[in-house]
Amino acid sequence: MGKHGENLVDVEVDALDETEFIVEKIIDRKVVNGEVYYFLKWKGFDESENTWEPEMNLDCPELIADYHKRVNAQSKKSPNEPSPQSNSSKRSARESIDHQQEISDTSKRNKRANEFGYGRGLEIEKILGATDVYGELMFLIKWQATDKPELVPARIANIKSPQHVIRFYEDRLTWANTDENTSIHQDK
Repeated sequence: MGKHGENLVDVEVDALDETEFIVEKIIDRKVVNGEVYYFLKWKGFDESENTWEPEMNLDCPELIADYHKRVNAQSKKSPNEPSPQSNSSKRSARESIDHQQEISDTSKRNKRANEFGYGRGLEIEKILGATDVYGELMFLIKWQATDKPELVPARIANIKSPQHVIRFYEDRLTWANTDENTSIHQDK
């Protein structure tokens, strides 16, 4: 994690060298095959160096929240006017409407994801359990800064806290003791 106030992204250059880049601003957002990408302006780099990066590689929740506030404010001010990005890319009216709907839908999903402890900057203390809620696997997570656990979708916890998820499963792993296993150990 970076110093307070800095927004960092870890980019693996090679196995031995890891460089941290600072995100200056989030310019745009897209979803490709269900994965969210953000178009980033890098601090200290020219606009021509802007890149699309997967959300899971980013460590700048404040900038992501600011971006979504900007997008939501724009859509509330002028819901029928196409965005400047739409004009610059010369999308048809139908593509613009589809794009705005996609942004609205994904903004709602991201807003829900940010409602969990991760969005509030909390750290996991322990995964207490797992359950199925309407066909989706959910983890009951106890956060360090609060006494109240909350249900978090496994798809989010798997990305944000993979080591806690692995530890949760390892703690509950049991081995079946079959007759075959018992006889092998007794023969030794």
